[in-house]
Amino acid sequence: MEQAQRGVSKDAALASRERAEPIGAYLARQRVLRGITLEQLADTTRIPLRSLARLEAGVFDTEPDGFARGFVRTVAKALGLPPDDTVARMLPEASQNDRQRGRFLVWLRRGFATASVLFFILLAVWTVTGHQLLPSTWSRNREELLHRHDAIRALAEEQIEKNADQAEKRPLEGP
Repeated sequence: MEQAQRGVSKDAALASRERAEPIGAYLARQRVLRGITLEQLADTTRIPLRSLARLEAGVFDTEPDGFARGFVRTVAKALGLPPDDTVARMLPEASQNDRQRGRFLVWLRRGFATASVLFFILLAVWTVTGHQLLPSTWSRNREELLHRHDAIRALAEEQIEKNADQAEKRPLEGP
């Protein structure tokens, strides 16, 4: 009566209750309703009896891995149930917390992509400008950075200056 007042039919209430039922219990109930024994189901599906017993006991309810989904799909086909709907029953519905975490991961991926694009743009600008992003007045001259005294170079520069002075002092020889 209370369900009729809320506008919910008995079928919808039953369906929602079945959805909340663990997949192992659901498959066991469907098997019993059809009058099939666990041994007959093992022969039909070629799934070991021990694995079917574990499936119905709920061992695979918490971790729906690939093997468990394959078992559920095979058993659903053998019982005459829609395989995709039956497998969907065992997958957890996304909670609000999961949705928020998903949004955060999307935002994080977009932020990482944006940061990557900006990095490559700056790298391209740095390469095109000859590795000089700052104005030249902000950086030191190359001569200011050299602190080492090279005696051979100093001697060579002195010799070059001496030869240049002598060349200026000599009169030009003409014909």
